Amino acid sequence: MPVKKKDTDRALVLLEEYCKKLRKPEEQQLKKAIRKVMGIFKSSLFQALLDIQEFYEVTLLNSQKSYEQKIEEANEVAEKWEKTTSPAKGHENLQKSQEVTG
Repeated sequence: MPVKKKDTDRALVLLEEYCKKLRKPEEQQLKKAIRKVMGIFKSSLFQALLDIQEFYEVTLLNSQKSYEQKIEEANEVAEKWEKTTSPAKGHENLQKSQEVTG
């Protein structure tokens, strides 16, 4: 079953709720490990992978879409990620991800 963005959002909520319950000193390592997972889910790379998977399933595998439609949608996806991912933003996202896990 493919993973969707809404599924990862729900997983993040569940993980956050679980982390709130971890208060004992012996549970802090588990809490830290879970926060690492959450940082990965929030990373731009992970989100890009979800977009790629969704694009593949919704657009490329759709036999009812013409090649022209597929080309247009491929260009839209590429433009979206060109606008949201630059080397500077990638570095900022990595730092934010590390802050969440730290």
